Amino acid sequence: MNIFGLSLNFRRLGHAGRWALCVCCSCLAASSGYAQGPPLQEMHDDLALFSGILGEALKLNDSDGLFGRSLGGISSTYLVNQGAVFEVRSPLANRRNRMGLASLSSAMQALQLQENPFLAMRRSMPTVSLQSPSLAAESTIPDYRYQLLRDQIANIDFSLVVNTAVQQATHSVRALRALGSVDEATYNALFAEIENLRAQVGEHVDELRLLEAELRNSSNVGSGAGSSDDAREALAARLEPLIQQLTPIREEALTLAADLKEKAAQAETEFAAQWQRDLTSLEEDLYASLCAYGEMLERIPANQSLSFILQGLGDEPTGARRTDKVHIVSRTDLSRCVEGAIEWPKLRSVSVSYSY
Repeated sequence: MNIFGLSLNFRRLGHAGRWALCVCCSCLAASSGYAQGPPLQEMHDDLALFSGILGEALKLNDSDGLFGRSLGGISSTYLVNQGAVFEVRSPLANRRNRMGLASLSSAMQALQLQENPFLAMRRSMPTVSLQSPSLAAESTIPDYRYQLLRDQIANIDFSLVVNTAVQQATHSVRALRALGSVDEATYNALFAEIENLRAQVGEHVDELRLLEAELRNSSNVGSGAGSSDDAREALAARLEPLIQQLTPIREEALTLAADLKEKAAQAETEFAAQWQRDLTSLEEDLYASLCAYGEMLERIPANQSLSFILQGLGDEPTGARRTDKVHIVSRTDLSRCVEGAIEWPKLRSVSVSYSY
């Protein structure tokens, strides 16, 4: 038995048998060498070196992440009989998340703008006429119970309007910070202004509720008592200036909310436009770098291709998942660009690009 497990009788087959054995051994050696030998290792080294240079050219190694860590980079692999695949992680994908946060704030505002269903139901309820027989006899006597009911309804409407405006302003400020349109100091100042409005509203609403309780207690006293009427009139006199103090707070809250909402919408539009310009610049730099450094990929056979997957940078159709942007470049076209036969814009036009 020899090292290949073949019988010595196999060698007695003569020249033809020995030739078959040599062919078999050659095929095994070639297969083993292709799978583990220097060619694939050299290919790996070429792809690693090219990935590092391409990452520098595309500015993917900038330390903008948490604790100064880079958010970008390139991973590469080689697929036999197909070509090289590069997975590109750009900080642009993380910046896109900011637009998602801003859109979420807009959605929250839209929900808050919907009318409170309890208010709508209350408005649909029939109102009691003061000319009804049961109240006709009391129409000449100041009855603060009905005035109290009207004031209470007005107070609830007012509180909801102001609180909604304050919440909208809060969402807008957070969207502005997420988009990088305001620095931390400005954000803190705006947030403090909003919280001050919220505190003022809460303080005055507490006073209104206290007055409501006093009016309610006063109405329980007999309506013929002069002292009771005087007390109710005094409470009603305190109500008017309190309403006058709340009115400018309401207007300030509504104005602030509208102003911040407009600024947030404009910031989101500008951010999206700048992000798209940066993506276009990244893709242009990619093709320009391929033409400048593509000779490093000469080991890739001419009939294969290079695929670049820009993670998280694909188009986002409505209701669809976030996609990647894929660029597929023919090795033959790349050689033409490296040799100067075509420029990088032409290389891009003859390459395949899609979102997936």
